[in-house]
Amino acid sequence: KASSLFIQLLWRICGEYRGAPRIHLILDNASIHSSKKTKKALKQLDGRIVLHFLPPYCPDANRIERVWLDLHSNVTRNHRCRPLQKLMRRVHAYLHARNAQRRASPILRKVHLRRAA
Repeated sequence: KASSLFIQLLWRICGEYRGAPRIHLILDNASIHSSKKTKKALKQLDGRIVLHFLPPYCPDANRIERVWLDLHSNVTRNHRCRPLQKLMRRVHAYLHARNAQRRASPILRKVHLRRAA
């Protein structure tokens, strides 16, 4: 998780794909991917590697993230289950009930409505 390790990877990729005039990498927005050191290394690689960045993390736009939040709020947060199997039974029961619903749970609707406003 350091720029120097990422830069080593870039050089190794270039070595593995010597015949490729240009290599495209799809990356997240980790700071090591756009650090000053990385930019300098990319210049040394003379445009052989082109970086493409995914959109920043946005849980409000991802429905499954809202389901996990709802699960955490209703089942796993501050639980007192012992043993772990008891907690897992509750998680499975929540997911089973959630999957049986015909409409989105209130938390899913609330986030969607908040975004639309």
